Parts: sequence; C-alpha cells; structure tokens
Amino acid sequence: MVRTNNVKNIFGKALKDLRESRGITQEQLAECLDLQAYQTISLIENGKSFVTSDLLEKICKFFNVEPYVLFLKPNQKYTPETLDEISKINNKLDEIYKIINKK
Repeated sequence: MVRTNNVKNIFGKALKDLRESRGITQEQLAECLDLQAYQTISLIENGKSFVTSDLLEKICKFFNVEPYVLFLKPNQKYTPETLDEISKINNKLDEIYKIINKK
C-alpha cells in the first residue's frame, strides 16, 4: 500500500531537484506558476502539502516533464527499460483520460 506521506516526500524532493537544477528560487517558481505565496512551494517540497491536478499540470509544463517524473524515487537508479515501461503506463493513463473526457 502506498503511504500518502511517502508520495508527498518523493514528489517534494523531485520538485526541489527540478527547481534547483534550473537555478531558480521558490519565490521565482511560485511566480511562474501564478501562486499567491512562495510558501506553497516550500510546503510541497517539504512534504507538508500536495498539489492539485491544475498545479501538477502547470509544474509539468513549466519543467517540460511528464507527471510520472515527479513520482520517481530520488537517488534511485532506473534502467532505461524501467523508465520505458513507466512511460508506457503513463501513455495508457493519458488514453484512459481522453476516453473518460470525451464529449
């Protein structure tokens, strides 16, 4: 079973790593994501809060990453085959989403 706190911590660490790799502050990221307070980024990065689906989409667009990237365990080495399998699952989820949201 997945523990919510583990997911929040993994996501927060991934977000922090992405942010720091771009050399931007929490304040700058918050501004780019149209957030009212930079503390929101701090809370997410420290596993104290989580993102909405809208914020997840903004983060992925800003960093140009697929959502699953933010749920990979930091400092764990993934083989190209594993990442490929995860990507395939992500694509299937996209297909399901499109089917569900057909009008």
